[in-house]
Amino acid sequence: MLNRITTVEEIKDAISYIGERYKSTPYLYVNILKYGLGTENVVAWFDKNKNNQIDGIYLLYYDCIHFYTNDLEGYPIEKLLDFADETAHKVIMLQGEIGNRVERAFQTYYSERNYVIDMDKCGLEDRVYQSQIAEREDIPQIVDLLMADPEYINVYDRNVLSKQLFDRFDGNFSRFFVVKMDGKIVATCSTYGEVPGFALVGGVIVHPDYRRRGLAGDVENYACHILNNEHISRVGFVNFHNAASLALHEKLGAFSIAVLAKFVKK
Repeated sequence: MLNRITTVEEIKDAISYIGERYKSTPYLYVNILKYGLGTENVVAWFDKNKNNQIDGIYLLYYDCIHFYTNDLEGYPIEKLLDFADETAHKVIMLQGEIGNRVERAFQTYYSERNYVIDMDKCGLEDRVYQSQIAEREDIPQIVDLLMADPEYINVYDRNVLSKQLFDRFDGNFSRFFVVKMDGKIVATCSTYGEVPGFALVGGVIVHPDYRRRGLAGDVENYACHILNNEHISRVGFVNFHNAASLALHEKLGAFSIAVLAKFVKK
């Protein structure tokens, strides 16, 4: 039975249910903390059993469904499938184990897996960076850069992405880090979400004409450097099939702590 989260006490119950596993469900965790009571574009629910105990948490962020459960093997998958059928969405984000269980049912979706990587040992060095913190007026250029990448083209409507980035910036939920060369933004990275003491770092994109110059590493490490100086713990993401990227992050001190499943409607 789904019950909408509407009180501060219910937010506390959700965080308690997730517990020390928050890094394994980072998107849902930061969104629950920031927007759990609901906004125009974000709604969260408990799934409770007949004993009024929490079995799982659902959250709809714009057109993306997030789901989390502690019962990875026993959660009734038909509940999740029914929710997906009844809820307008384009993307579904799940724990990797749950993603494996629903794979066959999601034949009309593209699917991928991403490692969640602990980045608390990245960006510790004091050095000269080419990157800088972006201003609000930089967001349209950041959207241009992101929407030139196939990963974003396949997932986002340009207007929805632009609105999300402005909303996140204005709500102090995201910061953007950029490299500017030749009068334009050529590389970017952002915090997908920030809450007290914790942040998601991702969205690293470099313009094709400026690749192989170390800009991806510079902007990502710069973001981690800024966050580390503010005593903010952080996680990042690496595609399951990108062994080179995972190896590079491991050399920088990052390590895998979980797998996230992502399903995008075809």
